[in-house]
Amino acid sequence: MNTERNIKTIHRMPAEFLTRVEAALYLRRSPGTLANWATKRQGPIFHRLLGGAVVYGAEDLADWLEVQRVLPSAA
Repeated sequence: MNTERNIKTIHRMPAEFLTRVEAALYLRRSPGTLANWATKRQGPIFHRLLGGAVVYGAEDLADWLEVQRVLPSAA
């Protein structure tokens, strides 16, 4: 039984965190865009750590991108 995995599953803790700069690179947006989205409560889920640092879960970014998919309509 992997205790660390069970704790992450229970608390839904992302396996990997990215800084805002890293998340922006992943999403091909600027860190400023992610900051603007965060103030408007838009964009991907983020975590604000003690001291104000913002991090993004890698899985949260992938999930958010999946929701952004747009299927083209049939012509």
